[in-house]
Amino acid sequence: MATHRTPGDLDVSSGDSELSSASTQERDEKAIGIIAYFANNSVAANLIMGLLLIGGLISGFGLNAQVFPTLNPGIITVVVPYPGATPSEVEESITRRVEEAVLGIEGVDEVRSSAAENVGTVTIELKDYVDDKEVKDDVEAAVERIADFPPENAEQPEIERAQTVSDVMTFVVTSNLDENMLRDAAETLADNLLTLPKVTLVSLMGAKDMEISVEVTEQSLREFDLSIDQVAGAIRASSINLSAGELRTQAGDLLLRTNQKRMYGSEFGDIVLRAEPDGSILRLRDVATIRDGFVDEPVIQEFNGRQSLLVKVEKSEAEDALAIASQLKDFLRSYEPPAGTAVEIWDDQTDILQQRLSLLVRNGILGFAMVFLFLVIMLDLRLATWVAMGVPISFLGALLFFAPFGVNINMISLFALIIVLGIVVDDAVVVGENIITEQERSEPGTAATLRGVRGVFGPVTIGVLTTMAAFAPLLFVTGTFGQILGSVPIVVIIVLCMSLLEVFFILPSHLAHGSAWSLGPLKSFQQSVGRKVMAFRDRVFLPRVARAVQRRYFTLLCGICMLVVAAAMFASGAVRFIFFPDLESNTIRASLNFPVGTPFRTTEIAANRIIEAAYRVNEDNDGTAFKAISATIGGTSRAGGGPGGGSGMTTASHVSSIIITLQDEPARTLSAGALERQWRKATGEISGVESLSFRSDYFGMGAAVEFRLAHQDDETLYAAVDELKARYAQLPGFYDIQDTFNLGKRQFDIELTPAGEAAGLLPSDIARQLRNNFFGQEVQRIQRGRNELKVMVRYPENQRQSTQNLERVRIRLQDGTQTPLTTVARLKESQSFSSIERVDGLRIVSVTSDVDNSIATPTQANSQVLNEVIPDLLAKFPGLQANQAGQGREESEDIASIGRMMAVAMLTIFVLLASQTRSYLQPLVVLAGVPFGAAGAVIGHFMLGYNISFISIFGMVALSGVVVNDSLVLMDQYNRNRASGMDVQTSIVEASRRRFRAIFLTTATTALGLTPMLFETSTQAQFLIPMAVSLATGIVFASVIILFLIPALVVILEDVRGLGRRRVSTAQLQTS
Repeated sequence: MATHRTPGDLDVSSGDSELSSASTQERDEKAIGIIAYFANNSVAANLIMGLLLIGGLISGFGLNAQVFPTLNPGIITVVVPYPGATPSEVEESITRRVEEAVLGIEGVDEVRSSAAENVGTVTIELKDYVDDKEVKDDVEAAVERIADFPPENAEQPEIERAQTVSDVMTFVVTSNLDENMLRDAAETLADNLLTLPKVTLVSLMGAKDMEISVEVTEQSLREFDLSIDQVAGAIRASSINLSAGELRTQAGDLLLRTNQKRMYGSEFGDIVLRAEPDGSILRLRDVATIRDGFVDEPVIQEFNGRQSLLVKVEKSEAEDALAIASQLKDFLRSYEPPAGTAVEIWDDQTDILQQRLSLLVRNGILGFAMVFLFLVIMLDLRLATWVAMGVPISFLGALLFFAPFGVNINMISLFALIIVLGIVVDDAVVVGENIITEQERSEPGTAATLRGVRGVFGPVTIGVLTTMAAFAPLLFVTGTFGQILGSVPIVVIIVLCMSLLEVFFILPSHLAHGSAWSLGPLKSFQQSVGRKVMAFRDRVFLPRVARAVQRRYFTLLCGICMLVVAAAMFASGAVRFIFFPDLESNTIRASLNFPVGTPFRTTEIAANRIIEAAYRVNEDNDGTAFKAISATIGGTSRAGGGPGGGSGMTTASHVSSIIITLQDEPARTLSAGALERQWRKATGEISGVESLSFRSDYFGMGAAVEFRLAHQDDETLYAAVDELKARYAQLPGFYDIQDTFNLGKRQFDIELTPAGEAAGLLPSDIARQLRNNFFGQEVQRIQRGRNELKVMVRYPENQRQSTQNLERVRIRLQDGTQTPLTTVARLKESQSFSSIERVDGLRIVSVTSDVDNSIATPTQANSQVLNEVIPDLLAKFPGLQANQAGQGREESEDIASIGRMMAVAMLTIFVLLASQTRSYLQPLVVLAGVPFGAAGAVIGHFMLGYNISFISIFGMVALSGVVVNDSLVLMDQYNRNRASGMDVQTSIVEASRRRFRAIFLTTATTALGLTPMLFETSTQAQFLIPMAVSLATGIVFASVIILFLIPALVVILEDVRGLGRRRVSTAQLQTS
C-alpha cells in the first residue's frame, strides 16, 4: 500500500511505509475475516450462489417487459373546445385567461398555449420533483375561479394530467362495405379485446364521431316562418327524460316521469313544432331532413387500398407488454371478424422489443462463449469456469433487486447490462488471477486464497466504488433524457454490488478447495500457452516497460500525441458527435401539410401521388421493401414509437400522413433510411405544399433546430421570423425550414350597417343567428352505446358551401320580421392565423429546421445559430426575444446537467482513490489513464466509421471503470513493492510484471466479449454498436497506456518529489 505522506506528497520514509501497510492490513482485517468464513464454508458460499442464480431467474420471469421505460411527461393540459370559434377568439376568451390564472401556481415551470380553430389548449410544464397531482388540483381550482368562464358556446374545460401509458399493439380493420359496417366491426373487435384478462385499455382511431343532424333549408324557414332557434327549442322541449317527482298513495309510492327522449334520428320526425289554428300540426319531418350518421368531416383512411379503422391496445406502467401481446396474438388467430371485413396487426411495439431482446441475448451468448473459450486457453479449467460464472451470478443476482428499485426489462436496462459486462469480468479476473498466483507461489488452500484476496481487496473495492460514482450522476439528471436513462445507473450499481459479493464471497470458496480441472491434452496446451505468454512478458514486454520508464518523458510525449490526434479527429469533424443517434424504425412516415383552408380534394390528389410513389419504390425493390401501406387523408395518424411515443390521430382537411410498414430482415435488404431516400426522390416536388417530410427514425425527436421568437409588436416579430428563415437557408445542411406563423382560412368579418343599428340589432344578434345557421345549434347529447352523439340543427350542407348562401340569409328582427343580411350588415373579407402560440404570456413564433447529418450535426447547427445568427438578429430587431427550444434545448440542458454532476463524481472518485493510495498525487496518475482510454475510443470510432453519441459516452464511462480498476491494482502493487524496500524503477517494473497477466486477461476478455456486437450487421444493432466500439477499442489503447505510460508517470511523479525534496533541503541549508 502507499506510504503516509506529508501534504504535497514530498516526503517518503520507510517508517511511515510500515505504518501505512500495517494500518491498511488492519483496515481490511474485518472484511477478510468474513471472506475467510465463506472461503472455509463452501456450503454457505454455494447457498448464496444458488440464491442469486435461482432467485434471479424467478424474479426475472416476474418482471414486466416493454420497449422503453414509461415516461412521466410532467405535463398538465387544459383543453377547451370552442366550436365555430376562430383562433383570435379562442386566444382572447380562452387561452389568455387560462394562462393568467395558472402562471403563478407553485410548481409550474412553463405555460404554453395554442389557440386554434374550434379549440384552445394550454400546456402546463411542471418543475422537477413536484407532486403533479397536487399541481393539477391547483390548476383546476384556478380555472374554476375565472369569472364567466368558459364563454357561451364553448364546452367545459378538460383538465388532464398526462398519463403514463404506452402502446402495445394496434389492429387495423379493413372492409369494402359501407362506413357504418366498418365501424360496427371495429367496435365489435374492441369489445372482444376488452374481454381478455390482461387487456384493460382499448380505443378506436380514425373513427368519425356520430351525430344526429337536423337540417332545415332557408326556404323552409321562410315558408313556415320559423328560425333555427325555434326549431332547436322545440326539439329540446320534446326530447326529454324528466322526473316529475313522486305520488305517495296508500298502495305505495309512484314515480312520475316524462320519458320522451329520442335516441335515433327516425324518432325525431314526429316532434311537434307548432299547432296551426285550423287544428293541423306542423311536425319536424315537415320542415327538416333528419340525418343519423357520421359528422361531416372529409377523412379517408385506407390500409393497402381498402378503407380502414384502427383499434389500439395500450398498457399502464404496471402491465407486461409481452404478456399482453402474446394474449392478443392468440386471440387474433381464433378471431373471426364480421363478414366482409378483415383484421390484422398494424403496429406491434413488442416486435421491436423481441427483436432487440434476441439481438442482445444472441450477442451476449456469443460474447460470453468467446470469453470463456479464451479463459480456458489461458487458465486452468476450474479458474476459467468460476471467473466466467461471475457474469451470470452478478446479472441474475441483480434481477432480484430490479422490482424493488422500479426497473423492468426494456432496451435501456438490457443496454446497462452490456455496459457493465467488462467491469464484472475485470473484477473476477483480477481476484481470480491473484489467488492463483499466490497458490502457485505456495501450496494451494485457504491460506493462499486469502492472501490472494487480501492482495487486491482494497484496489478492487475502491475501483468498483469509483465506477459507481461515475454512473451515479445519471440518478440526478431530470427531464426526458433522465427518465429514459434513469435505470442505467441503478442497474450498473446493483450489478457491481453483486459482482463484489461474487468475487469476495463465492469465488474464493471455489478456488480454495480442490485441485486443477484441466487434464491431459488440455492441461498440456494451457501450460504451453502459459509459457509463451510468460516468455512474451519477460522477453518482450518487460524490457520495453523498462525502456519506457527510462525514457519516461518521451513516453509521456507519445501519450500526449495520442491525445492530440484524437482531439484533432474530433475538432476536424473526422469523428463527429451526434447526441441522439437515429434508431431505425420498422416504418417510414410521410407527413403532408398544405396551407390551412386548402380544399380536401387538393390534399387527396397530392396524397395519392405519394402513395403511388411508394408502390413504385416497392416494385423497384422486387416487392421486398414494404409490407403494408396505410394512409390517412384529411388527417394525420402515427404509430407508437420511442419513449413517450404513442399512436394517435388528428383530422384536418389540409393534412395527410402515409405510413409504410417495412418487411422484416433479411427479406428486406435495404435500410429504412435508404428506402426513405428512394421514396422522397420518387415523390418529387409537390406544388403549393407547405411542408412534406419523410421520417424513418424510431424516436421521431422533432426538428433538429428550433428557436422561439417573441416581440411586443407583431409586425416586427414577423419580419424577424422571415429574417431567421433566410439565415437558416444560408447555413450548410439546413433543410425543411418551417415556422408556426401560418395564415389560417379566409374569413368574413361582419359589421352592422347604419340600417342594422337603426333596426335595434346588436352584433351578438347577427353572430348568434349566423352561427345557428352555418355551424349549427347543439340541442342535446345522447349516449348511445359507447358513443356520445350531438343533436345539431343547421342548414343542409348544400347551403353552407358558397358565399351566395351567405348573402341569401335573412336576419330576424326584434319585432319578428326578417330582412336580408346584406341590408343590416357589411361583409369584409380578411385572413387570420391558423393558430396562435404563446409561451409564458408572450405570443411566439417557432422557426424550425432539420439538419443533414452528412453535412453538419445537430449540435454544430444549434451552436452555429446561437453564436452567429441570433446575436445579429437581436441587434437588428431591438426588443426581440430569441430562445432555443425543442430538441436542441433539451440536449443543451442534458449535457450541462451531466457536466455538473460529473464534476461532483470526479471529486468523489478522487477522494476514494486518495483514501486507497494515501496520497494526493497518485490518484492523478491513476486517473491519467481515463482520458487516454477515451482518446482510444475516439480513434476506434474513426477506424470503424462510427459517429460518437451519448451511447458512445456510456461506453467510455464503463471503460473508465476498467481503466481505473487496472491502474489502481498496478499502483497498489507498486506501493507494496516500495514498502518492501525496492527502488522506484524496480518497483514499477516489477509491478508491471506482477499485474501483466491480469491486465492482459481483462483487455482480451472485454474486447472479445463485445466482438460479436462489433460485427453485427442487423440494422437493429446499429444503435448499440458505438458503445461496443468505445469499450472494445478503448480498452486496447487503455491497456497500452496502463502498462507503459502509467509506469512512466509514476517515475515522473517521483522525479517531481525528488526535486521538491532537494529544494526543501537547499532552503533548510540556506536558513541554517
